Amino acid sequence: MPVVTTAMPCRFQLYRHHDDSGVSGTGVVAWGTVYPNGKVSLAWCGSRPSVNVYESLADVTAIHGHDGRTQVIMWDELPYAAADSSSPELHW
Repeated sequence: MPVVTTAMPCRFQLYRHHDDSGVSGTGVVAWGTVYPNGKVSLAWCGSRPSVNVYESLADVTAIHGHDGRTQVIMWDELPYAAADSSSPELHW
């Protein structure tokens, strides 16, 4: 059997500390995956769950970071450059 040498996707959760809109709530509001090509999928929690795809983790934090009130908490180590690690919303 051949050995696969490509990087695997990395998992994360989107944790919201404060919800200004009252739509998503607080706590874990979505689960995500960062793929080796940098693309990101988010599976939203709540009463109207959905799945969205983004170009990068930086895009996710720019759109859903809410000035630091929501953070990306990585479950797996990113072995590749998938995001700007200087962003205050990213924690791994």
